[in-house]
Amino acid sequence: MKEHKFLDFESITAIALSFIGGILDMYCLFNYNIYGMLHTGNFIKMVQYIIDGNIEMFLASFFIILSFAIGIFLANLFEKKSKHNTPKNLLIITIVLLICAMAIPNNHDAGKLSKMKFFGAIIFGFEGAFILHSFVKFGDYSYSATTMTANINRLVTNVYNRVSTKDKKYNFGIFVYLLIFAFFMLGVGVGYFFLKFLPTFETGFMSLYGYNLILIVPALCLLSILIMTIHSQKEQKYEQK
Repeated sequence: MKEHKFLDFESITAIALSFIGGILDMYCLFNYNIYGMLHTGNFIKMVQYIIDGNIEMFLASFFIILSFAIGIFLANLFEKKSKHNTPKNLLIITIVLLICAMAIPNNHDAGKLSKMKFFGAIIFGFEGAFILHSFVKFGDYSYSATTMTANINRLVTNVYNRVSTKDKKYNFGIFVYLLIFAFFMLGVGVGYFFLKFLPTFETGFMSLYGYNLILIVPALCLLSILIMTIHSQKEQKYEQK
C-alpha cells in the first residue's frame, strides 16, 4: 500500500462520488419509492410489493436491479476494451444518463409509475452501476459508492490493522472512509431538503420537471470529476514520456 498525501486525486474522487450517490439515492427513493444504488433495499421492496399485490412497483424494483446488473456487466466489458480510459468513459456515460433522466416528467406519485418514470428507474439502475464501477477503480482501499455497510466493514478493518500493527499508513484509509460517510450523508441531506421543502410546483413545466433540478448538482459534480480525470491522465502520460 503506497504512502499518501493529505488527500490525493483518487480519494477526492471517492468522496465526491459518495456525495453524488447520496443525492441520487434520495432522489430515486423520493421520486420512485425505490433506491438508485442500494439494491439490498430494492430486494426488500420487491418482496414487499409482490406481497402487497403492487405488480407495477414490483416490476420497477426488479428492472432497476436487472439494469444495475447489466450495467456492471457492460462496465467490465468497457474496462476490458479500454483499460486506461475506463473511468473517463464511465463518467461520460453517467453524465449522459443524468441528462436523459432530467427529461423524464414527474406526472405520477411514487406508488404509481408512468411509462416514462418506469423508464427513468431503469436509467438509474445503469447510472448506479457505472458510478459504482468507476468508484472502485480509484485508490487502494476499495471504497464503495453507496454501500455504507461495506464501507463500515472496511473502516473497522483499517482501525483494527492500525491498532494491531501500529502502522500509521492505515490512518489515511480511516480518514477517507469517515469523509465518505460524511459526504454521503451530506448528499442525502441536500437531496432531501430540496425534494421535501423547496419545490412548491403547481402546474405547467415546473410541476413536471421541477424535482429534476436537483439532478443538476450531481451532473456538475460528475463533470468536474471528468475534467480532473482527463487532466490526471494527461499528467500520467507526460510523466511516462
